[in-house]
This record gives sequence, structure tokens and C-alpha cells, in this order.
Amino acid sequence: MWLSLIYARSENRVIGKDGGLPWRLPDDFRHFKTTTMGCPVVMGRRTFEDHQSVLPGRTNIVLTRDPDWSFEGVTVCRSLDDALTPYRGTDREVFVIGGAGLFAAALPQADRVYETVVHAVVDGDVRLPDFDLSRFEPEVLMEHAVDDRHPYAFTVTRYDRR
Repeated sequence: MWLSLIYARSENRVIGKDGGLPWRLPDDFRHFKTTTMGCPVVMGRRTFEDHQSVLPGRTNIVLTRDPDWSFEGVTVCRSLDDALTPYRGTDREVFVIGGAGLFAAALPQADRVYETVVHAVVDGDVRLPDFDLSRFEPEVLMEHAVDDRHPYAFTVTRYDRR
């Protein structure tokens, strides 16, 4: 199993605002969709409830401590370890897609990080912790300029654990 984190953050580490993203970047969304398609995605309950729908073409795993919480089409787990157990010993890539606390908990186990840095300082109410990626080898996958569909430039980098 490969454990991967995938997220987009601003230069001031904002990843969310009012239950959503503080930007609309269609090409970064396409990168997220094509990268995670066919793979299990693990998220916290609040992250799931922010969009209230199952991501199609992926096994959706939601972590929650609420024993009564359920949603059709979602696998509910109580911990990250419970979510990952079925995939251990396989060649599957499993993605952690949010929120900030889950990213921080998963980073020590992560084999790979896909990070989109949005080249802007934005307002938001959810910030990503300052991760130490010094044990990872970076490879820039995409540099995107501002255009008529993208109000901010952004860079997508994949970090593989050394």
C-alpha cells in the first residue's frame, strides 16, 4: 500500500473557508480527480459533510467517532489505522484528502504527498500545519499561470519519501 496525501494550500497555508475551498481552479480540480480516480480516499467527517456527496469512482472512507453516523455509499471507520488495514500488503494507493488534523496525523506514515501551492495569500478558517517535507524528494508536476479560468497561479508538486 502507498499512503498519499493530496491537498491544495495557499502561500499562507489556508486550505478552507466556510466549509469549502477559497478558490476555484478547474485544472487543479482535474488533477485531483484524475490522480485519485479508482483509489480509496480517506477523509474526516467534517470534510465529507462540507460537500455532502460521495466522490464517484473511488471508495469513500469517512473517519468519525460518532457511532451513529452513516451515509449511503460511504465506508465508516473509527481511526486511520482501521481505514488503512484492508489495504496493507497490497499495491493500492490510498489517499488522505482532508481535513487538516487528518493530514497531520497521516504525514508520519505517508509515502507520498501531492501538494498544490496556490500562489496567493487568502482568507480562510482552516490552515494546514507547517509540514516538514525534508525527508521527501520533490518533483514539480505542473506550473499553471493565471488565465481566464484561473484567478491564481499554482504549482503542483509530488513529494516521494526517500
